[in-house]
Amino acid sequence: MSSETTGPIERAIGMCFRVLLAAIALYFAVALIQSIWQWLLLIGGIVSVGGIIAVVVIRATRNRW
Repeated sequence: MSSETTGPIERAIGMCFRVLLAAIALYFAVALIQSIWQWLLLIGGIVSVGGIIAVVVIRATRNRW
């Protein structure tokens, strides 16, 4: 019967692959955000202005007395 325990070398190699995959995922996430950040800012600005207008309108209609 063979033991299924992994040695320190196998664990180190596995950890290196996990770090490599995390770095690749982070690289692609940053590249995606760099390509669309202007649109994200535009959408965020529109939502913010819409929210401010909604709050002003709601407060104005409730405080008519």
